[in-house]
Amino acid sequence: MISREEIYKSALNTFANEANAVARLADTVDRDLLVEVVELLANCKGRIITSGCGTSGACAKKVSQVFNCVDRASQFLNPADAPHGDYGMVREGDVVIIITKSGKSKEMIDLIPVVKARGAKVIAVTESPASQVAKACDYLMLLSTGPEACPYQCLSTTSVTAVFALFDAISIAIMLYNGIDTEYFKQVHPAGGVGAMLSGVS
Repeated sequence: MISREEIYKSALNTFANEANAVARLADTVDRDLLVEVVELLANCKGRIITSGCGTSGACAKKVSQVFNCVDRASQFLNPADAPHGDYGMVREGDVVIIITKSGKSKEMIDLIPVVKARGAKVIAVTESPASQVAKACDYLMLLSTGPEACPYQCLSTTSVTAVFALFDAISIAIMLYNGIDTEYFKQVHPAGGVGAMLSGVS
């Protein structure tokens, strides 16, 4: 058991670790590739399908939800269900985003040749440029976020925060690229605090 002071110091370390990783994205994410990916997704005529295992899968679900918010039809593909018939959701013109820190997840490796055969493009987000996923994808977004905030390096913490920040940036860029304004949000987000704000209700 740790003391109250140690609890607070641990929290401060996590805040600093994750904030530093996000700040580093400006220097570590390839500028030209980022712009190319935004244009690809902004002009996608199919769906944007996201996939990942474990914590990366949780990231992929959140990324898909944000794409739907900015008028990019998106769906999460469960990698466990994919080889049991759900590969069938992939169509020509789709873009499949694979999120895998190690690039070594078998489910992700197996996914790539199938979705390519079905006519989709593959974007991989990983920290491992030598991985099979990195070598097999069409667009490789390398992240370099440093050590996790977890002292044992077992919990995906800092790397997750960086992925969220990356796709928040991509989604907002898509929104601006496609000219989405508040009139759009009045239609697709009429509920909750956002809906109340847009309707002028305090």
